[in-house]
Amino acid sequence: MIFRGRFEYTIDPKGRVNIPAPFRDCLQESGQGSFFLTNYSDCLYAFAADDWARIEEQLSRVPSTDRKMNTFVRFFIGGAVEVVPDKQGRILVPPSLRSYAGLEKEVVILGMPNRFEIWSLSRWQEEIGRFEKEVREDPMLAREISALGI
Repeated sequence: MIFRGRFEYTIDPKGRVNIPAPFRDCLQESGQGSFFLTNYSDCLYAFAADDWARIEEQLSRVPSTDRKMNTFVRFFIGGAVEVVPDKQGRILVPPSLRSYAGLEKEVVILGMPNRFEIWSLSRWQEEIGRFEKEVREDPMLAREISALGI
């Protein structure tokens, strides 16, 4: 499942935010009305239920003796919640996830190949600014991007 596009919304004081109609349509066309939100990389990752089940299966194989990976699993799985858009296409983002991602008012919802992400607008602007600077200053990164055929 591929989500495409970038959308800007406002999160309301109760923590509700609209999910873009193309993303909701994509989920419904695949027979999935719900998806999973979790915390990662200064934003929220949203995975379709089928993809989330595969992720949980993979993470269940992490050896209990691997302290660092177990800490990651605790963070990633422990922060996860299942959400279902309401009739207006909104979801309720729990306070712990809003706090982690810094979601206060303006948010960016951004499509990715296997998920979508929810960013605070200010963090997104910082992230994209950092990336643009890296591309200008790091010829190796520019070559890697070029090798993708873009």
